[in-house]
Amino acid sequence: MTTVIRTTALNKIYEGSLRSQDVHALKDLNLEIREGEIFGYLGPNGSGKTTTIKMLLGLLFPTSGKIEILGSEAIESAKIKRNIGYLPEGAYYPDFLRGEEILSYYGRLYGLRGAELNKRVDETLELVGMQHARKRFLRGYSKGMRQRIGLAQALISDPKILILDEPTTGLDPIARKDIRDLLVELRKRGITLLISSHELLEVELISDRVAILFEGVMQTLGTMDELLTQRELSMTVEHMTDEIAASLEEKGIVVEDRTGIRALLRLPQKLSTYDAIELCQARKLNLLSISPRRETLEELFVRIVGSASESREVAQ
Repeated sequence: MTTVIRTTALNKIYEGSLRSQDVHALKDLNLEIREGEIFGYLGPNGSGKTTTIKMLLGLLFPTSGKIEILGSEAIESAKIKRNIGYLPEGAYYPDFLRGEEILSYYGRLYGLRGAELNKRVDETLELVGMQHARKRFLRGYSKGMRQRIGLAQALISDPKILILDEPTTGLDPIARKDIRDLLVELRKRGITLLISSHELLEVELISDRVAILFEGVMQTLGTMDELLTQRELSMTVEHMTDEIAASLEEKGIVVEDRTGIRALLRLPQKLSTYDAIELCQARKLNLLSISPRRETLEELFVRIVGSASESREVAQ
């Protein structure tokens, strides 16, 4: 599969007035993003995600290392920039403009004119489902509509790569699903998507691969099946009491979603199905169901970042 974004030993240091005040924001980043995939780029605030994105866009220059986009190191060339669409977090557009006027403005920035520009405005409005609101002023748009018009401006040049920073933050569940479905449709059309987000459930639902950064260092990278390997058992039981719940928690069993005498139990990986049944029998719990449960991306994220943070503290 073709690699459309590649970084090799990429470093970025923000220099302070003294060397001791330098901030090493990105450390030897080796990254490959493949054509036609949705790539989730994750990390806590200050981990280096935005720095990476700004360097890919040519807004910041690396301290050292190499960036290749679409097989070229000339990432500042007009040809490369026309093939990258970008939706920043909290993007602002003048609310006295209509939807189609915003797209026309961005289209002209990309060098589109005349019939070609009009065609792209029509196509992108249709793609993001905003034809009906093309002549409405932005001040009358909902947050979800604003996000759709933001995606449209990122797509106006018909790019091969789309970089999105927090595309679903602050949206209601319906709007999030609409945006998620749209991103999947863009992938089907062959567009490569790099998504930086704290909405980990959204990322888990649509990403082909994810990478997790902490303090500028890549901690892990892979597909969901490769990364979410930890398995636990989930059990639904009846006749739960406070005393039984306390005794189970002492053994590392998480009691969640308790309603009256019924409760959902999450068992650690070290316990087998037979162990779980014996626990229920010993405590006279009525076992209603038992099933395997896979670790979520959020749980993986917390585990990976927590481990990296602990390692840093020990090293210090």
